[in-house]
This record gives sequence, C-alpha cells and structure tokens, in this order.
Amino acid sequence: MRILSISGQNIASLSDRFEIDFTAAPLNGAGLFAITGETGAGKSSILDAMCLALYGDAPRLATGASSDEVPDPSGDAIKAKDARAILRRGAVQGWAEVRFTASLDGQDYIARWQARRARDRADGKLQNVSRSLARAADQQVLASQTTAVTEQVVTLTCLTYEEFRRTVLLAQGDFDAFLRADTNERAGLLEKVTGTGLYRAVSTRVFERTEAARQVHDGLALRRGEHRLLSEEEQTALAAESAALVAENAAAIAERTKLQADMERHARHAEAARQVDLAAGMESATLVGLAAAVPQRERLALIDRADPLRPLWTRAKEATARMAAAAATLETKRGRRSEAEARAEELREAATLFSADFAAKEAEFKVLGPQWDEAAALDSEILSAATELTTAQSTANSAEAEAKIAGDALTDLRAAVTQAEADLSEADAEIAELATALPLADRWEQVRADIGAHTAAQAAAAKAETQALDAEEKLGALRAQVDGLTAAITEGSDKEVALQGEAAQLSAQITALELKHPVQASRQLADLATALGGLHRAGEDHGTAKRDRALAVAQEQAGIAGATVATAAIASAVEAVIRAEAQVAVLIAPSQQADLASSDVARNLRLHLEPGTPCPVCGSAEHPIHADAALADLAARLRTDLAAARTEAQRARAAQMEAERQRAIHDAQSAQAKTVIALTAARLEKAKGEWTAARSQALAHPGCPDGLPETPDEEQSAVGAAQLHITAAQQVAAQAQDRLGQMRKDLAAIASRRDAIQDDLKTKAKDRDAVTTAKTDADRMLSLARQAAQNHLATAQLHASAVGPFLVPLEEAGDALNDPELLDRLGILVGRVTKAREAQRASKDLLAQLAPQVSGQVSKTDAALQLADRARKDAKARQLALINLRQRRAPLLGGEPTSAHRTRFNDNRKAALVARDDAQKAYAEASNQAVAAVTEQQSAEADLSSAENMASVATTEFDQRRSDLGLSVEDLETLFALGRDEVQAMRDHLRGLDDALTAARAALNERKLDLLRHQQDLPETPADDLRTRIEAIDAATVLHQQRQGAIENQIAIDAENREKLAGLEGEIAKARAELDVWRAVNAAVGSKNGDRFARFAQSITLDVLADSANRHLADLNPRYRLRRAADLALQVEDIDMGGEARATRSLSGGERFLVSLALALALSRMGSKGGLAATLFIDEGFGSLDAASLDLAIDALEGLQSQGRQVGVISHVEAMKDRIPVRITVTKQGGGKSAVRIAADGTT
Repeated sequence: MRILSISGQNIASLSDRFEIDFTAAPLNGAGLFAITGETGAGKSSILDAMCLALYGDAPRLATGASSDEVPDPSGDAIKAKDARAILRRGAVQGWAEVRFTASLDGQDYIARWQARRARDRADGKLQNVSRSLARAADQQVLASQTTAVTEQVVTLTCLTYEEFRRTVLLAQGDFDAFLRADTNERAGLLEKVTGTGLYRAVSTRVFERTEAARQVHDGLALRRGEHRLLSEEEQTALAAESAALVAENAAAIAERTKLQADMERHARHAEAARQVDLAAGMESATLVGLAAAVPQRERLALIDRADPLRPLWTRAKEATARMAAAAATLETKRGRRSEAEARAEELREAATLFSADFAAKEAEFKVLGPQWDEAAALDSEILSAATELTTAQSTANSAEAEAKIAGDALTDLRAAVTQAEADLSEADAEIAELATALPLADRWEQVRADIGAHTAAQAAAAKAETQALDAEEKLGALRAQVDGLTAAITEGSDKEVALQGEAAQLSAQITALELKHPVQASRQLADLATALGGLHRAGEDHGTAKRDRALAVAQEQAGIAGATVATAAIASAVEAVIRAEAQVAVLIAPSQQADLASSDVARNLRLHLEPGTPCPVCGSAEHPIHADAALADLAARLRTDLAAARTEAQRARAAQMEAERQRAIHDAQSAQAKTVIALTAARLEKAKGEWTAARSQALAHPGCPDGLPETPDEEQSAVGAAQLHITAAQQVAAQAQDRLGQMRKDLAAIASRRDAIQDDLKTKAKDRDAVTTAKTDADRMLSLARQAAQNHLATAQLHASAVGPFLVPLEEAGDALNDPELLDRLGILVGRVTKAREAQRASKDLLAQLAPQVSGQVSKTDAALQLADRARKDAKARQLALINLRQRRAPLLGGEPTSAHRTRFNDNRKAALVARDDAQKAYAEASNQAVAAVTEQQSAEADLSSAENMASVATTEFDQRRSDLGLSVEDLETLFALGRDEVQAMRDHLRGLDDALTAARAALNERKLDLLRHQQDLPETPADDLRTRIEAIDAATVLHQQRQGAIENQIAIDAENREKLAGLEGEIAKARAELDVWRAVNAAVGSKNGDRFARFAQSITLDVLADSANRHLADLNPRYRLRRAADLALQVEDIDMGGEARATRSLSGGERFLVSLALALALSRMGSKGGLAATLFIDEGFGSLDAASLDLAIDALEGLQSQGRQVGVISHVEAMKDRIPVRITVTKQGGGKSAVRIAADGTT
C-alpha cells in the first residue's frame, strides 16, 4: 500500500485547507522526509486526518475510557472517543481525504471523511459523519456508508486499523511501549500488534470444550443410575392382570347393555303414558275453542247472506262521494273567478300611472344635456391641473429629502472624524500604560506554552504522588486478600473431610436396608398378587356366566310367547286396513265436487246469475244452487267424513306395522337367547379352567395363605382376604425401595457438594497465586510512581525558569506560577495590548479614509439645497392655477361631478321605463287569468249535474235490493267494514277448529294403543332396581379402568426407560473416549484464561521479532543485540562487553530510542501480513539522540528507500532540518490555528 496524498481542513488546529501530495515535487523523490513544527502545532493532526479518511478513527482517540464525555459548543456532550471531537472549535465543517494505491489491485482510490454542524452554525449540533470511497481513475463511488467504507478499505489495503497503525503509522506512545512493558504487558502488546490473540482464544476454547465433554460424560453416568427396570416376572404378572381386567370389563359392558335395554323399555312406557295425558288435554282444549267460536260462526253466516249486496253498496258510496267532490270544486272555481277579475282591474289602473311617470322623466333628461357638456369640459381641465400639481409637489419633497440626507451625511462624517481622533488618543495612552507588558505580548504563545507545561508537570507530579499512595493502599489490601484466601482454603479443606465422613455413614445405611428388603422379595409378592387376582377374576366370571344363562332362558320363553301374540294382532290389523281404504274411496269424489261448488270463484259467479238468463259457464237457464250456506255445510260434512276415514286407515296400517315389528323383536329375542345360552356354557367351562390354573399358581408360592376354595362354586371371601394381605406386604416393600432411592440421591448430592468444594479450593489456590503476583507488581509500581513524581517536579522547575523574566516586570509574586488564575490574568493583559494596538492602527486608517469623504460631501450638500428651492416655487404656481379652475366649475350642477349627475338622472329614466313595461305585462296576464277562471267555473257546474244523476240511480237500486233481503243500512255498514281477507281468515279459523278436534281425537286413540303395547313389553324387574345394578356395574368398571391405566402406565414407563437406556452404554463409552482426547489436548495447550497456548505462540513471535529487529539494529547501533530471556522478558547483549546481558531499562535515552526504532521497524514488517507498506510514518521525538546517533537513525531510515518505502519522521527537533532536506512544516498562526507548508532546501 502507498499513500499518494493527504488533504483536509479544520482538523484539530489545522484550520486552513491543506494538501500534501507525495507524487509531486519535492516529496515524490524523497525517500525520507520530516514533519516538523513546535510542540502543539498540529504535526500529529496530519496523521489523524489520514486515519480518519481511511478508517474513521484516529490515534489520539485511543486513550481514555470509552465512557468519558467532553462538552461540545452545541451544548451537548459527546464521547471522548467520538471522531467528531477532532473537528476544530468554532468550525462549522471539517474534512479529511487520502489518495492511495491499493495492495489488492494496484489501482488508486480516494477515501474521504467529513463532519459538519447543523445549519452551518458554530454552535450547531454535530451531524452524523459522512464517509465515501471512490476510484480515482473514473471518480466512481464504491461505498458511502461508514461500515461499508471501512470494509472496502480493509479489503483494498489488506490492513485492518490496528495493522495499519503498526505497519504504516507508528504513533506517539506506541513506539517505546515494548521496551517499557513488563512480562504481562509485553504479552498484551504482542497480542495486540501481531494478532496472536487467536491462540488465546484457541486455548480458552480447548479448556471450555474439555469441561463440556466432562459434563456430558458425568451426565450420562448419572442418567444410568436414575432408572429401574421391571423384571420378566413382573412384566408377565402385569400382562396377565391386564388381560383379566379387559375380560372383566367386556363382561360388565355386556351385562350393562342388557340392563340398559330394560331401562329403555321402562322409559318408553312412561313416555307413552305421558303422551296419553297430553292427547286428552289437547282434545279438551279443542272442545273449549269450538264452544267459544259459536258467535263467529253465526256472524260468518250473516256475512255470507249479505255478500250479494256488496257491489251495489260500493257503487252507491262511490257515487255519493263523487257528487260531494263536484260541489266542493264548483265553490272553489267561483271564488277564483271573483279574485281574478278584481286583480285585473287593479293592474290596469297601475299601468296607467307608470306610463305618465316615464313621460315626465324623459322630458327632464333632454333639458339637462347642454349643462352636462359644459361641466365635463371644465372637469377635464381641473384633472390635468391637479396631476401637474401633484408631480411638482413630489419633486419638491424629493429635493428637500435629498438635501436633508446630504446634510445628515456631512454631520455623520464630521462626527466620525472626531470619534476617530479620540480613539487614537485613547489607544496611544493605553499602549503607554501597558509598556511593561509589551515583551510578554510579543512572546505570548511561548510563555503560555511554558506555563501550561509547568502546570501539567505539577499536575503529573501530584498524580504520581497519588498513584504512589494508591499503590501503598493497594499493597495493604492485597496482603489482606492473601491472608483471607489462605483462611478460606483451610476452611474448605475441613468441609471436604466432613463430607467424606457423612458419605461413608450413608453408604453403610444403604447396604443394611438393601439386605433387609431385597428386590427379589418384591418380585415374589407381585407374582403372588397376580395369581390371586386371576383366581378372583375366574370366580367372578363363573358367577356372571351362571346369571347370564338363567336370564337367557327366561328371555327365550318370553320371546316365543310375544311372537304368538304379535301374529294374531297382524291379522286383525290387515282386516281394519281393508275396511278403512274402501270407505275413503267412496267419499273422495263427492267431497271434491262439494269443495268446488263452495269455492270463492263459484260463489262470485252465482252472484251474477239472474232467473231466466243463461249461465255463462254451463249455458243452462236453470240455476238450482242458490243457498251458499247450505252448500258450505254439505262440503264441510263430506270433508269431515273423508278425514275420519283416512285417519282410520292410517291407524289400521300403523297397528299392522307395529304388530309386525313386535313379532320381529320377539323372534330376534328368542334367537339371541339361544346364542347366549350356548356362549354361557363355554364361559362356565373356561372360568373353571382359569380357576384351577390360578389356584395352582398361587399355591406354588411359599407365602400363599391357606384356605383357598377348590372350585369357583364355593365361598369367595378367602380369596379377597388373601389379596388384602399381599397388597399390604407389597406396600411395605415399595416404601423400602423408595427410601433406598432417596438415600442414593442424597449420596449423589454429597458427592456433588464435595466436587464443588474441591473445585472451589482449586480456584482459591489460583486466586491466591494471582494476588501474590499482583502484590509484587504493586510494590514495583510504588517505586516507579515515586520516581515519576521527582522527574515531573524537575520539569516544572525548568519551565518556571523560562517564564520568570516575563513575570518580574509585571510585579507578579515568586509563587505566581502556582496560582491557577495566573494564565487568565496574563491572557487578559496580553489581550489588552493586542486590542490597544489594533485600535491604534484602526483609528489611523479610519482618519485617512474620512478626509476626502468630508470635502466631497460638502459640495453635494450645497447643490441639493439649491435644487430644493427651485422645486418649491414651481409647485406654488401650479396650485394657484388649480384654484382658479375649481372656482369656475363650482356653480354648474350644484358642484356635483358631471358623470355622477348624468348617471343618476339616466338611471331614474330607465327605472321608470322598466316599471311601465312591467305594469303593462302584469295587466295582460291578469286579464287572461280572469277569462280562464270563467271557463273553469262552467266546467265544474256541468260535472256537479252529472254526479247528482249517477248518485240518485245507484242509491235507488241499492235501497230496493236491501229491502228484499230485510237488512238495515247499519247492519250492512258493520258487516262490510270487514275485508274479504278478514272474512276468509274467520272461515279458515272455524275450519281449523273442526280439523283440530278430529286430529285430537285420532291422536288420543293412537296414544292409548301405544300405552297398551308398551305395557305388554314391560320387564319384570322394577326400574329402580335396574338403575342400582347399572350404577354398581359402572363403579366396578371405573375401578377396573383405573387399575388397567395404572398397569399400562407402568409398562409404558418401563418401555420408555428401556428405550432410553438402549444406547446409553454406547453413549457413555463414546463420551469417555472423547473426554480422554480433550483431556490430552487441554493438558498440552488449554487453560481457563488462555495464557498457556498464547504465551507459547507469543514466545515464538518474540523470537522472530527480536531476530528481525537485530537486523535493523546492526545498522543503527551494532553494539547491541536483542534476545528473549525467561518467559517473555527482553534483554540486550552488549557486544562491546563480551556479549554481557543487560536489562533494557539500563540503556540511555538515545540507546533506548535506537533499540525502540529497530523494534518498531520489525513490528511494522510483521504487522503487514508478510508484505511491506510503501509508506511509513514515525510519530516519535528524536530529541534524545546525539548528532552521531541521529545520523545513524536517519541513514537507517533512508536505507528503507531501497525496499521501495517512503518514510516520514515527525519531530520538533530543529536539527532535523539540517539532516532531512525535504520537510512538511506545521506553523502556529495564533488563536489556536496552524498552517501546513512543504519545503526543501533551496525552495519554499
């Protein structure tokens, strides 16, 4: 990688824009160049700009805690490590840019960093940093995000930021760190500068992986001890018990099914009785409804009688309404005619008046014409004169204003001259008064730097003294900590011994309990319990089979008897069906004909029949059917008879189907009973065989109780007693096994606690060793701190001597340098001198500028006054002319403007014309309306006469027909108030009541037959007894299911444990083998903190580094060679003293610098991943070298040019100018600003 140019602006003290181009003369041909300047001028800021542009970071930001904050002019606080803190104070923006040649592809690139403040204000808030990376050839931007730019730079340069700092840039503070460091610090520096932290990570990972393998192995071993498996005998016993429970449950389910069927028959009988009661209630409710509907039936008959008069009644009502409407319309038309005639007369009189008014205004308008012409001419002359007057007055005002401005300007200039003369006198007096401070002001920057250095040295001395006190305090604390750890180790050892005794005692208790309750005894009890359970189940199966066989025999006999009864019922029901269907066939045709004759359509047709007139439907002149009520009664009776016949047919068919169903039920019952009888015989034989086998198995066990029955027909109480005895013995054995398990867990817990104590003892021993080492380091730090305090005090005295000559003329006390306000007082004094000098120079410059301005302003003021006088006279003449014209115009039109006067009279004339036209139009319209009103009145009179004739005819016809039927008008009004829908609803309601009664009686008869049928099918056992038996079976089934679930869970747990443990031994062996491998690797390179492998790698790295540094040291100082001592210590071999080994701290300042330089050059080579950076910057002072050593160092650095490298040395040593011809000079300009300049001998 090669740096081609560095540029920037407002980076720390570098306020002005600067650019350092290494490809241009004189830098392009210089293998070695220097960056020089005073202390604090900003030499290192150039390197900060380079690092900012490339990596967004800077060397000066590496010091200090990451949480430290510094104030910002915006009022916010920013982190001390924030790159934006490098932005110059008071600057609104700053930037840094580097052009470089990439190691990756050899192309040139431009990296840029920029920071700015909000709104371009000096106190604006700092904005986010912007960064970019572009290709120099075509200016194409490759990245513009902060992280992306850094990644691209690392890729192109093949250097991270840390590698860049030890390869291209050797910054202040890093140069001599290697020699000054102790063993631990040197290890950290090696890890930092050569990247050997990887080995520490490997060592730590090996240790962690070993611990993980140990935990896996221990966990598997613990799992193996947590599980207990069932024996083969226990598995067999549980399987047999499970099968027996399944059989018992199946038998119980069969019995419950039978009992549930009997319960359902009882329920069906009870439901049939309830349905009979409901049907009887429905019949009673229907009879009550029919009795309540008698008045409705009578009213419906009266409506049917009056229905033929409905058309005549409607026609008469409509005719009367039309007559009343025609009379009301006639009265309205008469009123409208009178109003229209009166309105027409009023409008005629108004039109006459408006015509006369228009004629008068037209004559007046013609008379005023000549007066308006004369007035208009005078108005035009007055307007021109007023405009000229306004222009003249404006000119005069402007001239007067300009004259005033010129006079004021002259007054201001004369006042400025007076003030400048006064300021000059004041500045001269101030400079005379500050004569003793003038030397201080001339050398203020150097004096301020010396005072600052003195203060810093005093602070450093105080800090070193504080560090010494802290080291003493820390030393005491470390001694106490060593004593505490020693006591804790003793206490832990005592606890370990106590736990060993406790574990031995618990192991003895476990052994005694295992001998008292062996596992084989529990297995024998389980086998005996299984045998007794099988004996109990065989006895219950035998008893259940006997009961099932007796019940089946009874069911077979009942089924045969029921089938006989059902066959007879089928024959009777077939005969009833035949009779009912014949009756239905006879009634269907008459009923349909009656319904058609009594329908609404037929009724409406009959209303229009007249005696002797042919029927429009059949053409007959005879009309035998006139009585609608009688016809409706006939149709209702036929419908009732037909419904009754159909109901009887349905009932007969239902009875036949029910009888056939009952016969099928009884036949199936008989067949099922025969099957059950055969099955129960087989079950009895099976139960006897199982009883014999189970009894033999139980008697074979030595702990079997006496008195077991020989056959299942004997008393079973002895079997239950034996089961209870064995269950109690099993509980005692299970409790013993549980206690053994808990004791084993307690023993494991003790072992775990003992292991934890042992680990803690190891940790505390390591901690004690570390604290002991830290105590030794603290003792050494105490000596170093006291030495540093003495050195800083000597430096403070040196700077005090340099400042003293400037303080004596100012009468400052001898201890003034210790006053924290001294710098502020001197700064104020220097500020006064600077301000007085600036005021003196400014006053002289101002007086020189004001002299010609005053003379010119006098001439301008005189000319402005003359012009203002002429303008005032012209304005006065034009004002007199305007007054004369206005006096001539005043008598005309009463002084009113011509246009306004003419417009007003013209508007009055136009308004009169419009009013006349509107009045004539309104009169014409009113006359037309009066004629139309007469015509409408005549039409209304004709309509009324026609309506009266029609009403008379309709009323006469209606009254005649009403008299024939003997009905009054009031009766008809009441009857016809109901609509046809309401009448039909009343008729449907009555018909529904009749049908409901028929249906209720049919339902009652059917429910009674159902009740009789269910009574014949009732079981002999009462429902309560059946319910009690079902509940008992359900309770027993629940117990069986619970035991079955427990057995299945036990078997499943055992299977799961077997599956878990199937591959456990293989896993343990595999885990042990892996643990052995990792233990061996951990013994070689592993450690908890990673030191073991890291130190090994660092020792090899240090050997390589020392060898590389010795090659450089052979040129710089052949007297010395570096070598690695024990651990990571460094020593120098003094060749002149026969290869004697010396500590690096024994070297002089110049010798230390040369050795440090050799190490730095070696580090820069090692940090570049095997390649060489083409550019190298060394930011370190060369002031400790004598002339000969400085020549050697410079010759060595120039020799790097043969390797293709360009070296820049940063130093404030003046002698560097004579030995390095090409220089980049950073010069202070005051106010905290510095400028960058490139120079070579003979050029600027």
